[in-house]
Amino acid sequence: MDPMEKLSLEWDNSMAIMLEAQRRGHQILYIEPGDLFVRNDRVFADVRQVHVSRTSGFRILKRANVDLKKACDIVFNRKEPPFDVSYFYLTYILELLEPEVFVINSPSGIRKANEKFYILQFPNWIPPTLVSNKPERIKFFQKQLKSDLILKPLDDKGGAGIVLLPKNSRRSKQILKEATRNGAKWIMAQKFLKQNLIEGDKRILLLNGKVIAYYRKIPKPGEFRANLSLGGKNVHTSLTQREHQLVQALRAKLSADGLYFVGIDVIDGLLLEINVTSPAGLTEFSELEGTHPEIQVVDFLEATARTRAR
Repeated sequence: MDPMEKLSLEWDNSMAIMLEAQRRGHQILYIEPGDLFVRNDRVFADVRQVHVSRTSGFRILKRANVDLKKACDIVFNRKEPPFDVSYFYLTYILELLEPEVFVINSPSGIRKANEKFYILQFPNWIPPTLVSNKPERIKFFQKQLKSDLILKPLDDKGGAGIVLLPKNSRRSKQILKEATRNGAKWIMAQKFLKQNLIEGDKRILLLNGKVIAYYRKIPKPGEFRANLSLGGKNVHTSLTQREHQLVQALRAKLSADGLYFVGIDVIDGLLLEINVTSPAGLTEFSELEGTHPEIQVVDFLEATARTRAR
């Protein structure tokens, strides 16, 4: 995970999972990427065994250097993006733990599933989309669509770097130049779905291919991004028949790639993003509905550990 001091004690989803595991008597080892090292084919870490609390945060019970294959049944990778070179190497390190240790999500699966790019595996379920580093190609794509575009970096999170390109903007050249870093950076351009301004987008959280949480994110007035960090708000929702069909369409591929805990973002039944590194939705759903989907997460972890121990 990221450093403890970066976490929101009230809202952090990893905290919810840890609290439920702790309630059941499990030992929790907290590891930052820099705590890991490899000697030959063995993965070691300087770990902190912790007790967690929503009010007082983390209490370190013990520090130790451990062989993770011997110390852990499950390693849950909840490191936030950006997915940079360090993150890339992190997946290689964690992959050395398999198959003896269950790593969630699969390190190789995370490498396959860039959170923006992975939606292209499901072309029948996405809005018109282009990936390019050439401003003129993106502008031609927009001309064909006759629509506003959303421009997204491929390696960030939380709405960072996402910009709106209006179809008649006088600043089109400048916006595209900045977004692509003058042609040096690949970005994703998508048709802007105007329902987003009023209805927002839905976050649907999947565990082993099944829905465990969902809610709608509404952007604040004057903003097209619905992230809480940007002033958006979460509201109650229900799932449509098309959204259930979308989940069904994703299930086999997610399972094949070892992507067990996933958050998808949807507008009007169209898939915008698949979050696999550190998906949120547990505490947000709990706040709205008064239920605790993290119980299902820890049930799944326990069941997986028991099955693999046989």
